[in-house]
Amino acid sequence: MLNSRLIMVVCGLVLAVFGVVASTPLPAADVKITDPASVVMIVNRDSNDIAFMDIKTHKIIGRTFLGNNVNPHMVMMSPDGRYVVTGGTRWYYQGNPEGDSISVIDMVSLTKIKTISGFVEPLNVTFTPDGSKAYVGNYGAHWVGVVDVRRHELLKKIQIAEVPSFSKLDPDRYYKDIHGINIAAITPDGRYLYAADGDLGVVGVIDAREDKVVKVIRVGKDPWRVYMGHDGKYAIIPNNGDETISIIDIRTNKVAATLEAGPNMTGVNYAAGKAFVISSTSGFVYVYDMGSLKPAGRLKIGTNIQLETATTDTADQKIYLAESTTHSIVIIDGKTEAIERVTNVGLYPWGTHIMDSKDNYCH
Repeated sequence: MLNSRLIMVVCGLVLAVFGVVASTPLPAADVKITDPASVVMIVNRDSNDIAFMDIKTHKIIGRTFLGNNVNPHMVMMSPDGRYVVTGGTRWYYQGNPEGDSISVIDMVSLTKIKTISGFVEPLNVTFTPDGSKAYVGNYGAHWVGVVDVRRHELLKKIQIAEVPSFSKLDPDRYYKDIHGINIAAITPDGRYLYAADGDLGVVGVIDAREDKVVKVIRVGKDPWRVYMGHDGKYAIIPNNGDETISIIDIRTNKVAATLEAGPNMTGVNYAAGKAFVISSTSGFVYVYDMGSLKPAGRLKIGTNIQLETATTDTADQKIYLAESTTHSIVIIDGKTEAIERVTNVGLYPWGTHIMDSKDNYCH
């Protein structure tokens, strides 16, 4: 779970700026990255840095040290590829789970311009394609917040389904026990959002035009979040409570398949017509054929290791999976399912990011 805050640094502090020299905490030559799409960014939690891997050679070509005890959790790139923004535990992040608020950062001045309150352990934020609205998942509640991006105001709370009686009676008492909504995942056309509620075991379908729930879909026990397929036909929900996945047909809003999976699933990546589901503690990645909607085996990444999250390249062919125990990145060829391991990328790699990838996400 991401309990972090935004850290933005102009290159040499915390925020990497492409087209200029990126600093490195190691005694190595500085590196100039001219094409932001040419690298995989690796967030290393325990060495407090971001490593840059050349996407063609799989070599680490530079690092940006973020500061002592930052413990970064994820990274994102601005649409123009100029800035890299990472989350850590020292300063502040757009979603502030501990403060029940959203910090609004002006990316031109690199300053916080407003704090939006009224949320309950907000985790992930999803913007509409036109940037006019933001949808905020509240892990400590059962609703999705709608924010007017122009005014930076919380406009509406969309209740996904009926709330358990104990939450109604004393929500503050049971605050920490609630497994609510991680994220509202948007369809590729921007028309609908799909929000999984962990306690309720359902996925709510939100119409982005009217900001209301138009369908409630029953899935498995303790669903983590929704991972939208690249073609917009299907979405996969890992159900960590019963170690299954639910595949939802987006056209009919029905569960097309419920398939066995593994424990403690942290992510789903799509490549080469398949879905790759990460089981963080088992050392396996479970594979599913998205044509037949059937299991296609599993890949053993290792024994007694911890798998984190991954990103898929823009060609939808290779997956870059963070493996924190041995401080490695595991590269999976989606077509052949061959595995390549790149070691010594940094201490405790937590996640990866590729510009314009459709599978950039955090825990």
